[in-house]
Amino acid sequence: MKPQIVNAKMNRLIFKGKLVKGAIFVAAVFMVVLMTGSIYFKDRVYITDNGVTREVMTSETDVYAILKLASYELGTNDKVSYEETSSNTAYITIYRSFDVNVTADGKTSAVPVIDGTVSDVLAKAGITLGEYDEVSCPLTDTAYEGMDITVTRVEYRTRESVSEIAYDTEYTDNTNLPIGTEYVTTEGVPGKRVYTVKEKYIDGVLTSQEMISDEITAQPVTEVIERGTALATPYSKMDDPDAITLVNGVPENYTRVVSGKATAYTAGYGARTASGRLAEIGTCAVNPNVIPYGSKLYIVAQDGSKVYGYAVAADTGLGLMDGTVAVDLYFGSMAEHYYDSCRWGAVQVDIYVLEEGNG
Repeated sequence: MKPQIVNAKMNRLIFKGKLVKGAIFVAAVFMVVLMTGSIYFKDRVYITDNGVTREVMTSETDVYAILKLASYELGTNDKVSYEETSSNTAYITIYRSFDVNVTADGKTSAVPVIDGTVSDVLAKAGITLGEYDEVSCPLTDTAYEGMDITVTRVEYRTRESVSEIAYDTEYTDNTNLPIGTEYVTTEGVPGKRVYTVKEKYIDGVLTSQEMISDEITAQPVTEVIERGTALATPYSKMDDPDAITLVNGVPENYTRVVSGKATAYTAGYGARTASGRLAEIGTCAVNPNVIPYGSKLYIVAQDGSKVYGYAVAADTGLGLMDGTVAVDLYFGSMAEHYYDSCRWGAVQVDIYVLEEGNG
């Protein structure tokens, strides 16, 4: 029986040995796991996202691998900062981008930003401000999610507008020209006026105008027109054509009118009149008892077809003294004006005495 007992004891001892070995193996495996874990998770990383911080144990050294391992997704415009404070401690901060709405030049764009001022947002959007452009909020304001920024384009332009100043027209009477005849002695020239206007445009639309100067750069030149006042072209033309005022072809002012026949004559060069005056166009022969020598006259055919014009009583003759002829008109030298006198012939005239002579 003892061998059996011995054998039974031996079996028990063998079984207990197996249990001890198993426990030792399990303990050994557990220790290996603990040691391996302490080696693998050797770094402590603190990840902050949207103000929330999370601790992660990892042996990864690449930032993006750590974030992926920790199930953090990054947007296209998000940014990440990494700071290692010791050999096994690090801090990762995720900066999430947000959209700011920017309206400028007729369109609105969502500009992704992380931080910065309104000025920074505009710079990122590629918007350059002009000198007078207006922004809906101060450039130094801090950008925030959903912020609306509107840029109003303001432009000032200076425009010159040139206009003409109409010239005046001045008429002067000319007794040497027949009624209905006009002669421009001085051409009229328009003046020039320059207006300088300041215009304000908002987003390309004209909104206001301001006159900043009004300058006359050239004065107008008055046009001077001579117009005839005689019934016909006078044969005796005056050196000063406006010395007599004619109304409807006859003098406005006179002392009396003598009516009768008017004839014409010529003489040789240097001929003298009965009064001693040199015979020249503009002298005439009269009856000095009716019209004294030196009288100033204006002579017009009664039918208005002919006008001798201004004359001075300076000569006489038989026909004048006997009353057959009221006035004999001198037409000039015989050599040059004989046919002129013939064309005149004998005409019924009115002799307007402008000024009585003293003989």
